[in-house]
Amino acid sequence: MTAAAGTVPPVPPMPDRPPARMHRNGMAGAVVVALALSAVYAVGQILFWTAPELTSRSPWIKFFLLPAPKPFQVTRVLLPVGWGVAVLIGVGLLLTRRGGTPEGDSGTRSTAERTVRACQFGILGALLLPFTAMPLASMFGNLPQLLICLPTTLAALLVVHRVQLYRRMPGWLLLTGFGWGALIGGGFGIVMITWFQRAMPGYFMSRYWERPKDSVRELYTLFPLNTAVVTELGKAAGVAVLFLLFRRHIDGVVSGVVLGAAVGLGFNLTETVHYLSFVNPEHHFTQFWDRQVVGLMAAHVAFTALVGAGIGAARWLSARRDRLLAVGGGLLAAVGGHFETDVMLMHLDNRRADWYADETLGLLVGIPVMTVITSGVFVALYVLVLRRGLKAQAAGLADALRAEADAGHGAVTEPEIDLLLSPRRRLLLELRVWRRDGTAGLRHLLRFQQAQLDLAVQRWHRARPGADSFIPPEGRLRDRVLELKGAAPATSQTPSSPAREALS
Repeated sequence: MTAAAGTVPPVPPMPDRPPARMHRNGMAGAVVVALALSAVYAVGQILFWTAPELTSRSPWIKFFLLPAPKPFQVTRVLLPVGWGVAVLIGVGLLLTRRGGTPEGDSGTRSTAERTVRACQFGILGALLLPFTAMPLASMFGNLPQLLICLPTTLAALLVVHRVQLYRRMPGWLLLTGFGWGALIGGGFGIVMITWFQRAMPGYFMSRYWERPKDSVRELYTLFPLNTAVVTELGKAAGVAVLFLLFRRHIDGVVSGVVLGAAVGLGFNLTETVHYLSFVNPEHHFTQFWDRQVVGLMAAHVAFTALVGAGIGAARWLSARRDRLLAVGGGLLAAVGGHFETDVMLMHLDNRRADWYADETLGLLVGIPVMTVITSGVFVALYVLVLRRGLKAQAAGLADALRAEADAGHGAVTEPEIDLLLSPRRRLLLELRVWRRDGTAGLRHLLRFQQAQLDLAVQRWHRARPGADSFIPPEGRLRDRVLELKGAAPATSQTPSSPAREALS
């Protein structure tokens, strides 16, 4: 539509909100998080070197005198090597930046930017990849246990993905979070727990040569506290790194909870396989029932989901103090919940045989009851946070979709609004398109609807207080939707727009 000659189209009113906040490159923050994990490991190494020699052979402390596993020894070598590689890459990157940005053609500048980006990811990989040695050794050394645990874990990951009732983060990002929990978070946790087992007894038992029970009591209290702190730090670091690197996709408590749950599922898989590798095979079913069925969506998933909720909520808080409180509150809830769960489970498990005379009844009923007692409140908390986030997202989407339809660009039309706001109707439509057009039609429909929802979500975010510079431009998102509306069919049997035809 063109304006009449001699007239100037009116300027649309600007929303009454503060300007978008600008953020520094998230890669620097991700490297800082990785350095923090290395610093925590270095503290464990120093404590081991300075620990008094433990000469007591009391049966109370045999748990802390287990020989160091071979993968742990490999990790001790790989981490300093990784630090050296990171330093070399960092020096090269510093020299590259001091040389200045090339002022030649755009191709030269683009090549220089890709080189810098590759160096940054190289530093990140050098700092983090050594932590994967122990989880990989545990998984490849216990393939039967891994294969048994994978079906339930992947089913839970699919559920986590589907609870995003509206806009969904990319599947690759969800799998990246899962991989962090399984490899880096799991490796960091196992390594730090091993350091505690080997270093801490010397500091406590050296004081009690005659009556070591007091020190043993302190050790068995500190052990779950140390486990809670290091495991939750390792998982929270994953959520933080992915948020810093891919902030455009993590835009609130819903995506934060989902990403945290994916990290928790990965960690739970590694921990289950690791425990199954050294417990008596007669107890494998009990461990599987506890960790992969009853407690699969509790414990680690619940704790890291709360961390993710805090990080997701912090994106829309303008004050630095409020952001720190949100992130710190989520992390504190995770650490406290983990510590409480471990301590309570030790006491409850010792009394389960007294409560249930029949062993099968104690397994099928007692373990679920203990899970509800220890982790139930944290599961309820992250479910409530998720539900509230989904309600807020639905309300914001409704306004944004109507505004987009009223604008008349064609990316969203009035008949599509009710469909996009109804997860049930969209699911039924997906089934119809899948039966009629197969996988190709279903994939096209999902891409099309997610592009529409992404356009509406970013439009909603742009009008919110605290909007930042990571919100992509509407024009690019709208062009993507229009392209999908007019996309050529994948096959001669697939209609050009499954959604449009199914709606008619």
